[in-house]
Amino acid sequence: MANILVTLAEERESTRPDHFAVKYRVDEYDCYDFTDALKELGHDVYFVNWDDLRGDAFARMFHDNAKRFVRPLALSRMDLAFVYKMEGFYFDLPRFFRMVEVFAAHSPLVVNDPATIRHNIDKRYLWELEGKGVRVIRTRPVDARLRARLAAGEALVLKPIRGERGGGIHLARRPEDLAAVAGREDEYLAQDFMPDVRRGERSLVFLGFEYQLAVMKRPAADRPKEFRCNESLGGTVEVYEPTPDEIEFAVAALWAYESLGCPVHYSRIDLIETDGGPTLMEAELINPAAFANYSGKGRQFGESLARYFDRLLAAR
Repeated sequence: MANILVTLAEERESTRPDHFAVKYRVDEYDCYDFTDALKELGHDVYFVNWDDLRGDAFARMFHDNAKRFVRPLALSRMDLAFVYKMEGFYFDLPRFFRMVEVFAAHSPLVVNDPATIRHNIDKRYLWELEGKGVRVIRTRPVDARLRARLAAGEALVLKPIRGERGGGIHLARRPEDLAAVAGREDEYLAQDFMPDVRRGERSLVFLGFEYQLAVMKRPAADRPKEFRCNESLGGTVEVYEPTPDEIEFAVAALWAYESLGCPVHYSRIDLIETDGGPTLMEAELINPAAFANYSGKGRQFGESLARYFDRLLAAR
């Protein structure tokens, strides 16, 4: 059948000759479900740590079918490269982009598409989606006009244009709070602070434009001033059943994203409910956590992803 390469965030100290260990067990154990499903369809699955890329080849490669490390195959022999998880890639984006370009040059199919990865890593895509008619939390550049808004009593969330897991995010309530990003204003954007986020951020997972599952994420209950839902910051996750309006909104957001010239394959749409209806917080199309095992759908989602990849391979 096909050779499929999957990048994983490796927990090196726990890896054994017969087992490739992953970090972030709460969501990355989903990878074992979809790789098992891929193997059941007859594919050969290989795991790599992005830190091991040397030029256009990997120094280490784990063949999951054989449950052992093997002499690394040339990337030209990979029918599909899945850019799934990479530890710390936001701290070395030039090298990350080089890896994506290596995959694009040697593998006939990369998920997500390199054009989508390059575009999605910059949160200014929110303005583009808003221009396409998607309801987005009001997002502004960090400039002198923000000072007047803060002085008038507005609260704003300052987010790195390139960032993940809630890192580098600041809540600004006074003009003096802009000092946290002084000299780096062009690296940030500002969003209206939405107190409703404590009632829950909905995360809907898709393969293509087909809804798969959803979770509700909330900030830590014992930190009343916390507004970030990330688990690494004490946030909680629970199973959630989205409304038809939320699914319709998320699908429309994905169609808008694809219209930007960015193919949509594996994605997660994060939204909150506002007086105006579902409103986009972020569209995650690089390495979104699916939280499938939270929903008791690890195996089901794994089988869906394997079938989806099978269709992509057949359509080449």
